[in-house]
Amino acid sequence: MKSKQSMNIAFFGVGAVGVVMARALFELCHKNALGTPSFVFVVRSKERAEALFFRNPELLECSTFVEVEDFEGVFKNPDAYAKTFKNCDVLINASVPSFNLPIMELSLVFGAHYADLASDIYTKTLLKTQRFTQQDHAEAFETKGLFGLINLGISPGVSNFLIGERIAHFHNFPYKTRVKKITLALLEEICSKELVFSWAPHVAIEEISFKPAYFKNHALETLAPFSESKTYAFPYFQNSVEVYPVFQEEVISLKQSFPEVPEIRIHVGGNEVELMKNLYQLNLLSNRYCYGYKDSEISLSSIIKEVIPKMKSPEAIEEYIHNGTIKHAQFCAVADLTLEVRYPNNPKKVTSSESVGVSFSEVTSLVKTPFSGATYISYPTGIGAAVLLFHGLMYAQTHPLKGVLVTEALPQLFGPALCDVIKRELGSYKLNLFHAITS
Repeated sequence: MKSKQSMNIAFFGVGAVGVVMARALFELCHKNALGTPSFVFVVRSKERAEALFFRNPELLECSTFVEVEDFEGVFKNPDAYAKTFKNCDVLINASVPSFNLPIMELSLVFGAHYADLASDIYTKTLLKTQRFTQQDHAEAFETKGLFGLINLGISPGVSNFLIGERIAHFHNFPYKTRVKKITLALLEEICSKELVFSWAPHVAIEEISFKPAYFKNHALETLAPFSESKTYAFPYFQNSVEVYPVFQEEVISLKQSFPEVPEIRIHVGGNEVELMKNLYQLNLLSNRYCYGYKDSEISLSSIIKEVIPKMKSPEAIEEYIHNGTIKHAQFCAVADLTLEVRYPNNPKKVTSSESVGVSFSEVTSLVKTPFSGATYISYPTGIGAAVLLFHGLMYAQTHPLKGVLVTEALPQLFGPALCDVIKRELGSYKLNLFHAITS
């Protein structure tokens, strides 16, 4: 039997999610007797990148930081970095989605697997093609026997995985079960004395300002932002929340994976979303020029992006939690599945409902741990990405796993036993998974 070897992992960019992801991969390697992994971080500032690991001296000991003026130099001249990447098992885009394709091309050059956290979805092209740009490289990855796991994280990511697992179970039922509707609801709630964003405000503004898209009767429809809201009761959260339609990767991804499902929607709520709603309804996210400033091309949106508080550093987040500025926070992703069941001896169709999801609310317990400084969004995102990627890499050592894959495709490939291992691993990192048959 071939002995297990430690992993060589490369990150392009590093931030709050990347640090969590690297720490979790470090722990997973040790837990599975793989020894200490080696990390390469391609960054623009080694000093700023190393500062993010202020609670992780062990990671610094097994990490190399490659400081570059910009990533384009790496993409245009991969031969100059052959020594850096030639033994890497996986290249991870922990930066912006616009780097997905060039990093994928590097993966193909160096024979490494690939992973990313998000896609570039806020374009008319994606709405028209209903296809992620990373999928253009599917054939090349398959030919080389490599996999590309795209849209990893918590939502998209773990949420898709849980949906895929349930639908895989439906195929094994002794009666016909059809999924008529998938509706996702996301909660992003933080209670703090100061305005603290869990993600980059300009990203939130871009997402909120984009017309929400959803599938109804298999057709892609759009809505005005913050229209058609509804009240939703999230598990493990005391109050009902007003949630609003948004467009995220899951809408396209789930429709690709389960084309037979006629309706797919996603909503989001919480106090960060309420702030964005207020800005939007006050017309402060408008791209129109301010009166008297047309020549200088100053828009209301550009002013808001400039003056709104930026994301805090992990050290600042740790201090906010330590001194009580951040009192508590919660993330939750719930997928409600509406089913149509046909029993063998009953000619009538029976409607049934199930819910699967994940919740995280223990951000304050991370203080002074290796994950200290993570937010209630970056922590579950990094954990979800790391667990799914790690088990993908392990699975690929003994089974064929190739092509460009979305996470809801993994349960059918992995099988029930490995899916159970993954869910237990997520639970060990304080992510609360739940499943309920509601009718």
